[in-house]
Amino acid sequence: MRKLKSVPVLIAAAGAMSLAGAAQSQGRAGSSPDLTGVYFNAHPAKALKTVDGRPVPLTDAGRKAMAANAPKVAASKITPAGFAMDACVPFGPTRLLEQPYPLEIVQKDKSVLLIWEHNHVGERVYLDEKPDPDADPSYMGFSVGHWEGATLVVQSSHFNAATFLDDEGLPHTADMTVVRRLRKAPGGRGLEVQATITDPAMYARPWTVKTVLPLRSDIETEEFVCGQKTLETRYTRAAK
Repeated sequence: MRKLKSVPVLIAAAGAMSLAGAAQSQGRAGSSPDLTGVYFNAHPAKALKTVDGRPVPLTDAGRKAMAANAPKVAASKITPAGFAMDACVPFGPTRLLEQPYPLEIVQKDKSVLLIWEHNHVGERVYLDEKPDPDADPSYMGFSVGHWEGATLVVQSSHFNAATFLDDEGLPHTADMTVVRRLRKAPGGRGLEVQATITDPAMYARPWTVKTVLPLRSDIETEEFVCGQKTLETRYTRAAK
């Protein structure tokens, strides 16, 4: 009789342990990876390159728009380029990857904040929400995100058409969407950023670029002061 009585007790104990283990496992699986930190590539690539090695798939309209952007691109490269007011507006989510300035990531509750030192741009990524159809067009767009394992997937839309996609004047329309996938690089010493651009008016197909920003625990993002007659950054101070 004692053995028969012990069976349900053992089963109940085993069940409780199993449920506790499952709860702990779900808690670990449901916790968000930590991307918090400062990432800085002091020598970024000068041009965006597709991950498949093919040319950027411009449409005829895209090529015409890029040609129309050429005078603005040329003017932006006249020294000192930073004194032009055009240099003081946000560059957009892909052109920023070409700039030698840090990115700081802060995670809190249901959002992730991307703080770009260049032009002191802040992007708030709303987690597990849908794009806001009433969001105002902006330089950096409206961003929502979710986790796929260790990768933060950020979908951005509602852009204005006032920026280039790179320093050479790659165009886009207000209908562009950008999906970025952010994750720790192998070894955890950097941030891998993969960005896919979709804009049927300018590009024949979606295309993707990828870069890695090294993790830098030795620096912080600084104030970036940009104006028509003054531009002060970590680089102008170093040049004095």
